[in-house]
Amino acid sequence: MARSPLILAYDAECSVCCRLTDWLRARDRDGQLVFFPLQGKELVLFAPELAGRNLQGEIHGLDERSRQIWTGGALLPEVLSRLPRWKWAAFLLRVPLIREISLWTWRRRSERRFRKLGKQPFQDRF
Repeated sequence: MARSPLILAYDAECSVCCRLTDWLRARDRDGQLVFFPLQGKELVLFAPELAGRNLQGEIHGLDERSRQIWTGGALLPEVLSRLPRWKWAAFLLRVPLIREISLWTWRRRSERRFRKLGKQPFQDRF
């Protein structure tokens, strides 16, 4: 069974988020990733489950079929599993010790980025 597409909600005003989405778009040859900026009205039409959630500060993903939501570092294995040449990395990020290290690294980088920009760090929901 083919994987269902993943809707990604990102902050179009964040340079790190924009670089990440550019990197993902370049590798998404099968059209498994659908990108929506948080600032766009289309996001709520395609992903009403995200309405009312605090979306600032971290990327969010929604599986089109199951409607399951992932955020931040927990989203990485789901994204990579949909990219043909990166499925091996998705497998590694699901190994418990590697998963914890990657989530810790993701949180530290995000917190540092927000401190540098003068914004409040996000609340972890992992």
